[in-house]
Amino acid sequence: MDYTNLNTAKIESDFYKLQQDYNSLKELFDTITNTNQTNENQINQINEKLTVSLENMSDAFVAIDNNWKYTFVNQKAGLMFGKQPEDLIGKNAWVIFPDTVGKPFHKVYYKAMKTKREIVFEDYFLPWDRWFENRVVPSKEGIVIFFQDITERKLAEKKLKDLNTKLEVRNRELYESIIQIQKINTELIYAKEKAEEGDRLKSSFLANMSHEIRTPMNGILGFTALLKEPKLTGEAQQEYIRVIEKSGSRMLNIINDIVSISKIESGQVNLSYKETSVKDQIEGICNYFKIEALQKNIELKINNTINEEDNLIHTDEEKVYAILSHLLTNAIKFTNHGLIEIGCFKNNNSITFYVQDSGIGIDSKKIDIIFERFRQVDDSLSRNYDGAGLGLYIAKSYIDLLGGRIWAENNTDHGSVFYFKIPLIKSNETDKVVQTQLALVPYETQKLKILVAEDDSISLKFISKILKIFGENLLIARNGFEAVNLCKKNPDIDIILMDIQMPVMNGYEAIKKIREFNEDVIIITQSAFVFTDEAEKAIEVGGNGYISKPIDKDQLIEHINKQLVSSRSKARTKTIL
Repeated sequence: MDYTNLNTAKIESDFYKLQQDYNSLKELFDTITNTNQTNENQINQINEKLTVSLENMSDAFVAIDNNWKYTFVNQKAGLMFGKQPEDLIGKNAWVIFPDTVGKPFHKVYYKAMKTKREIVFEDYFLPWDRWFENRVVPSKEGIVIFFQDITERKLAEKKLKDLNTKLEVRNRELYESIIQIQKINTELIYAKEKAEEGDRLKSSFLANMSHEIRTPMNGILGFTALLKEPKLTGEAQQEYIRVIEKSGSRMLNIINDIVSISKIESGQVNLSYKETSVKDQIEGICNYFKIEALQKNIELKINNTINEEDNLIHTDEEKVYAILSHLLTNAIKFTNHGLIEIGCFKNNNSITFYVQDSGIGIDSKKIDIIFERFRQVDDSLSRNYDGAGLGLYIAKSYIDLLGGRIWAENNTDHGSVFYFKIPLIKSNETDKVVQTQLALVPYETQKLKILVAEDDSISLKFISKILKIFGENLLIARNGFEAVNLCKKNPDIDIILMDIQMPVMNGYEAIKKIREFNEDVIIITQSAFVFTDEAEKAIEVGGNGYISKPIDKDQLIEHINKQLVSSRSKARTKTIL
């Protein structure tokens, strides 16, 4: 190479330039190196601070890469997992904790990894018996998970929930108690009002009863005293006697009503079913009240649409008669003149009776309460009509026992109609007794030997006076024991009138003793008792009939004659057999 032609000056110039470039590059490299060192130091400091921060966090913290390997585990996470952090780094999470596979933790982590969306959830991990709140934060390398043990909070929440549930239950109980208390208060108020109304009605009833009892007593005692006056004409005597009889009848009706109420209230009313003629019931009640109706210029009309086939029914004849009697009594009482119609008709399997009048009618405000006890259309002291206010209540009670119902309506024009319906029970043909019609033997032609067992002197004197028409052959017993001995000594006695209540031995016991040696003598029981079924009991122990006190002369004579006819009919039957 020819070096002679080289330009020394140019070479030196280029070298110098290169030297400068080198120095500049070296200076830049040194600067970069220094900067990198500084940055590395800063990064290390940041990493240290971050590590310290993560270690000092209150929550457990782990980082998992896309291969599900732990890249970071702080101490709290290690404690929570029960492992050292360095034992977890680089290990697969599902291999370390296989119990979590398939559980909510496992499913949510996969979802966060796939969707790259942050997910926060709470769940209970059975193996550890703990509740955790998990915040799963996606990153480029995988996911970062913050664990917070919320077991205490959940237990507190459960306690709070349980407490709230208990409070809700208690609130419901308190609410129900309040409702119950309000209901009880309402019932107490209603009961108080009913009690006050009951007291008012009872006071009104007692005042009314005092009036109703004293009025006929005044008539009885007053006109009895007038009968003692000298020089009375026969006409005056008969008038006074009629007043006494009427007052006595009124008094007896009041007593009967009081007795009926007592028996109803004490549950001692029994039913006695037998074959009953509807036609006879209606005609009989009309005949009984005919005179009373004529005195007020009232026409009694019968409208019976029951055919002959349904005429005979099975019911309590006395109760039906009593119901009709109370209704007709009311109708006559509240009707000054005009018409009263008594009727009945068949309706499917029931018979409906009715009493229709042309009287004053019923106050529409009281039509629903007139069947309650002590109730009257007018219960004031200035009322225009007498009565105890018990008749409709007694009638309704009897109808209820018979399985029926009673109701009232006002007529369109005037007056009212009372209906009552009872079941139609057809009489059993096999139970019918065919009786031969025998004429009653006139008592004047009969000379009977009669034993009267009675301990009350006044009753004995009264009965003895009545029985004299059957002859003078009367035997007297003051108690049941005497009656039994007299029967043994006098086997030819025809009839015994046996009082129920007597000293030493009562009537029932005496009848039993007599029947041990005498089956044919006629025994008719008589009693003023009203709270038991004397008639049925008397028949059970061996009696033939029953009559209640006060004894009516005509009824006693008729009853004796019927018993004589029946006894002779049985005697003929025995003779034929």
